[in-house]
Amino acid sequence: MKMTCHRRFALLVTLSLLGGAAHAQSEKRILDDRCWDLSFEEPFDTLSLWNESTREGLWRTRYIWPRDVIINDEQQFYIDPEEHGVSPFSIDDGILSIEANPTPRALRGVVSGQPYISGVLTTEKSYSQKYGRFEVSARLPRGGQGLWSAFWLLPSFEQWPEGVAVLPEIDVMESLGHQPNTYHTTLHTNQTGELTSFPFDHTLKADLTRDFHLYSVVWTPETVTWYLDGKRMASHPTPDDYTRPVHFLLNLAVGGSWPGSPDASTEFPASFDIDYVRAWTDNGSCNS
Repeated sequence: MKMTCHRRFALLVTLSLLGGAAHAQSEKRILDDRCWDLSFEEPFDTLSLWNESTREGLWRTRYIWPRDVIINDEQQFYIDPEEHGVSPFSIDDGILSIEANPTPRALRGVVSGQPYISGVLTTEKSYSQKYGRFEVSARLPRGGQGLWSAFWLLPSFEQWPEGVAVLPEIDVMESLGHQPNTYHTTLHTNQTGELTSFPFDHTLKADLTRDFHLYSVVWTPETVTWYLDGKRMASHPTPDDYTRPVHFLLNLAVGGSWPGSPDASTEFPASFDIDYVRAWTDNGSCNS
């Protein structure tokens, strides 16, 4: 999601009826919870933040690179409650909200000149998994132009691997604030020696900013397949460089080379609301 510039091409995928009862039953079984063992669950009853000193906690509030490194020409700075005295995160009745706002005057000197503040959460230091089913129940941000929310997966390393510009990446869900009926799924791979992206854009009748929806991906050695509310949306063969366990990332960006800058119509505060994040492993009971 966050290491590439605006995609140069896209395959438009619209929601349609699955053909054939047998096919429909087969697809339904793929996300049947009885076929999976729950391996990770974050219900956001509380928010456990990673502590760099004690190396305890679950969610880290920055990427693997330094906090002041700004990518994709984005206009937000990802802040930390302890470090900056302001929190972009709140929990209300089990719903996590990541909130973006114009930078307050008190922080203008410590956010690399960025005009907005927001939040990112990653399990880079605490949890990763190879293969399985990964999903988030989320309500996408309302507010319009310049908002960019995402749930995505990256391979885990102790430090950024030398000589690698972009890591392999699975984007489970990306959303642009001015497109409330559309979300995006993408594979990024370096298997040919240079970055290649395989994007799928899903335009629906529903306004995804009004209700919670379940965004899922199933990653196997053979395929990567995306689902919305249990319905198959797209699939692609697994690239050869998808060999490491992945960690989870949630963020709300503002501006950048893809969504463009906020304008007079953009509403702040903007909120990306998450009910839960889960991961599952295939228990083998539905493979026959």
